[in-house]
Amino acid sequence: MMASESIRTIVTSGTSTPRVRSIAQSRPFTQQVDVIFPANASLQTSLQNLQLTYHKCESSLSDFLRFAKPHINQLAAESKVVALGLAGPADDDVWSLDSSGVLTIAVCKQTYESLGLPGERLPWNECQDTHASPVRTVIHISVRDVRPNAAKWLTYGAKETAALRAWDAKRGPWKIAYHLQDPASDLPVNTVEHRLERSEKTRANVHIPVYKPSDLVLAGSEKEEWEEKVSSLFEWVGMASLGSQRLSGADRCDPYISVYTPPEPSSVGELTVMCWRGLIPSSFVQDLMDTILSPNMPCPSFVSVTAHSVPTSPVTYIPAEGVKAPPLRASRLESEDTWTLVYSREGVADSPQGGCWVLGESVGRWDRRWG
Repeated sequence: MMASESIRTIVTSGTSTPRVRSIAQSRPFTQQVDVIFPANASLQTSLQNLQLTYHKCESSLSDFLRFAKPHINQLAAESKVVALGLAGPADDDVWSLDSSGVLTIAVCKQTYESLGLPGERLPWNECQDTHASPVRTVIHISVRDVRPNAAKWLTYGAKETAALRAWDAKRGPWKIAYHLQDPASDLPVNTVEHRLERSEKTRANVHIPVYKPSDLVLAGSEKEEWEEKVSSLFEWVGMASLGSQRLSGADRCDPYISVYTPPEPSSVGELTVMCWRGLIPSSFVQDLMDTILSPNMPCPSFVSVTAHSVPTSPVTYIPAEGVKAPPLRASRLESEDTWTLVYSREGVADSPQGGCWVLGESVGRWDRRWG
């Protein structure tokens, strides 16, 4: 039985649009994005025009790295390929090739000892599962030709290549999900193309919070009141994502059954909820953000964006400082790494930098991002 994991949340706010534009760049693997806003035809059409394909294949890790290496730009901040190796039926070993060109492998004790490569053991015994070899170790290997800056990273040299080939011979092929910018014709064999699944719904007669943009930003000594207001807003966003009937203007639920009430003040109107699912790279989330934040886009009173990282990926966050390795985390189906942004430009001076926002970031207890 899996141990439960408590969640930690940090909330920040501000008026700097460049700050929120950079959120997507640090999240290489997302599995779902929800965008919610009071009905706005221009924004909805622009978001509908965003499309992306990703691929799935079965391949050995060594063969996939041979395919991927030419697409890992040695100088640019981001490579053209990201990939996830999914856990097999007989083990929980997983790996990721992130947008910085680093292969991160999270393996059980038996696999780690057979690989013979140095790594770092996860420090939380209580997060382990009930398999015979529960101890998990993380290994970072830079696939770029240049020497990595982080002291704990290996380079993909002869020793690493031989170790992975021996692992492949013992384990067999991986099920791999990957995204390649401008995919060429020389894709791995057995590759199947997938499109992101998009769903959308516009609901009428919904309670929609009424906030001034400045309400999103913490100012002065009103921290307790602001925290209560923001907490209520984030709860409403979660209810809207789920399509809860508690938000309906016609809802007459028995108070003994449900005690939820929408934030006040609120108005009744049309609400659009759009959702994308699949292997979502940071480039697609960045396109979403750029569309929403564009000064040329007619902005509704607010827009919320919620992104859920792939829980089983050993990497879900890349520090802005390139010399730092991704923080250790327990890669489990129950793991948490989610962020929600609420952004408003209505009534703010029409500068490209104008806008107010509040950002909530949540990770599980078994994640070293915040220590």
